[in-house]
Amino acid sequence: YSDQNMEIIHKMTKPVSSIVYPFFLLLSFVIFTWSCKSNGASGKSNVVEAETKVKPGPAIKMVNIDQPLENARFSSGDIVPLRLSVTGNTIPDSVRIYFDGKLLATLYSTPWQHDIITQKVRMGKIPLKVMAFSGTRRPQVITRFVLLLSDISPVLFSYDIINVYPHDRSAYTQGLVYHDGYLIESTGQTGKSSLRKAEIKTGKVVQKYDLERKYFGEGIVLLNDRIYQLTWEHNTGFVYDLESFKLIKNIHYNTQGWGITTDGEKLIMSDGTNKIFFIESEYFTVLSSIEVYDNKEAVWQLNELEYINGEIWANIYMTDRVARIDPATGKILSYINLTGLLTEKEKLQQGPEDVLNGIAWDEESKRLFVTGKRWPKLFEIKVRK
Repeated sequence: YSDQNMEIIHKMTKPVSSIVYPFFLLLSFVIFTWSCKSNGASGKSNVVEAETKVKPGPAIKMVNIDQPLENARFSSGDIVPLRLSVTGNTIPDSVRIYFDGKLLATLYSTPWQHDIITQKVRMGKIPLKVMAFSGTRRPQVITRFVLLLSDISPVLFSYDIINVYPHDRSAYTQGLVYHDGYLIESTGQTGKSSLRKAEIKTGKVVQKYDLERKYFGEGIVLLNDRIYQLTWEHNTGFVYDLESFKLIKNIHYNTQGWGITTDGEKLIMSDGTNKIFFIESEYFTVLSSIEVYDNKEAVWQLNELEYINGEIWANIYMTDRVARIDPATGKILSYINLTGLLTEKEKLQQGPEDVLNGIAWDEESKRLFVTGKRWPKLFEIKVRK
C-alpha cells in the first residue's frame, strides 16, 4: 500500500481499537475471576475429600515396642534404643517417632528401629510415642514412658560459720531475702503469717505487715522493687511495694505455694514436689518447668529457694540439706549438708517442723545467710567441699 492508503486504514481502525482493547481487558478479568472461584471451590472440595479418606473405626495393630520397656531408667546422655517389631499381616507404610513431644524420625522400612539421644533432654518421665501409618487407615498410636535421671553424682559440701546473729524465735520462717543491709522475711502459720523487715545484726523487726488470718504465708522474692509473697494452700499470692509494704495486687496459681526466687527476669517457684516453675511476673503465667533429679531418684519437697551464681538453691523440707540445681535441666549439681548449725540444746522445737528453712544471698558482698523455722539464730556461712 501507499503511505496515503496506510494513513486511511490507521484512521479507520483506531476507534475500533480504543473500544475493543478495554473490552478485552474486562472479559479477561471476568474469566480470571470465574476461574479462581472455580479453582477455590474445587480446592475446598479436594480438602474435604482428603479429610474423609481416613477410614473410620479402630486402628489396626501393626507394630509393637520391644524396647525400651515401660518406665525403663536411663541417665542423661544415654542412648535410648527404640526397637519395633511388626505384628500381624499389615506392614506399615511409615512410622513416626516422637520423644518428649518432638518428632525425631520417620521410618519407611526395616529395620524398624531408632537410637534416641538424650543429651539435651529434661529430667523425669519422658513420653515416647510411635505412630504407624498404612494407607488410609487410622494410624496406630503407642505411648510409652522412660525415666531420665541425672548423669551427675552430686558433690557434697559442708560449711564454715562466719557470723551468728539473733533471730526472732517466734518467726516461722518461710522465705528470706537480703536487700540493702536488711532481711525481708515471710513467716507462716495460719493466723500468724506476716511480711517483715529486720535488722541483720540485732534481729529487730523494723517493719511488718500481717496477712489475713486465713492465709498461711510462704516464700517471698524481690523483683523490680516489688515483693512477691506466696501462700500455702489458697492458690493466692500477694504483690507489695518494696518501701511501704502496701498491697498492690493479688496473684493466683494452680499449685500449692512453697518457695520463690528470681533470675532477675523470671520468677522461679516450687510447690513442694520435685517440680520448679518459671513464671513471668506481670500475670504470673507459667512459661516452663523442670523436674529435679539426682543420679538416683527424684528429689521432692523443694521448699525455700534462692538464685545464686546461675544456680537454684533449695531447702529440702524436713532435712538439713540444701540442693544446688541446674535451672536448665533440673539436675542436682551438689548438696550442702548444714547439720549441726543449732545445738540440741538450742533447738527446743515447738514441733518437728521447726527445721532449716531460709536462704538469703547478698550478691554485692557475696554473703550467704541461713536460718530455720522458729530458730533463735541467723547464720552467715561459707560453703566448702
